[in-house]
Order: sequence, then structure tokens, then C-alpha cells
Amino acid sequence: MQYRCPKCQSPKIMPVAQPGQAAPRPVVPKSLMFLVPALFLLLLLVIISIAMWIFGDGAGTTLQTATVIVFILSLIAGFIFYKDLPDFKISMQAFMQTQKKWKCRECNHEWEI
Repeated sequence: MQYRCPKCQSPKIMPVAQPGQAAPRPVVPKSLMFLVPALFLLLLLVIISIAMWIFGDGAGTTLQTATVIVFILSLIAGFIFYKDLPDFKISMQAFMQTQKKWKCRECNHEWEI
């Protein structure tokens, strides 16, 4: 299947809900649910550390320790997600193939496979 709009060739497409049918969902690994917030928290801690180095006397030991701990947790969650990635990919492909109606988010063109 081509994952582009047949009218404008945009890759920004989304499935349209089909009335009367249960909407199948891809299986999202729990490691991804842990990885995404951990990465955002790590980004926040790094930005705070940089700001404290620029505008203050430097990041304190508590902030540095928290940053290192969140970094290690992010590495662990990333490794676990990497191991879950083949199953997630198969689940996502099965979800995409079960969808029959699609809609383009750019030109609002709807089509059926």
C-alpha cells in the first residue's frame, strides 16, 4: 500500500473511523510509554543545567545527579524499546493494512482502498 494521498501525494494521511466497526489499535509497547516522558524530563533537566551554568554559579550536585539518573533510565528504556521494536513494527503494519478509509490532512481528500 502507498502511504500517500493519491491526489496531492502528501504523506500526511490518517485513517477514517468506520461506523459500526470496532477500531483496531496498534499495540504500543509499555517501554515506549516510559521512554517518551523520560526523554522529555532529560531534555528539561539539561536545559535547566545549561541555564544555571550561563546565569548562575553552575548546576548543583542534586541537579547533576538527577540528570545522570534520568539519562541512565532513558538508556535502559531505549534498549528495552529497541528489543520491543520488531513486535511494534508488525503491529503497526497490521493496523495500517486493516484500515480501508483514509483522509489526507492537507487537502481533505478521502479515499477507500
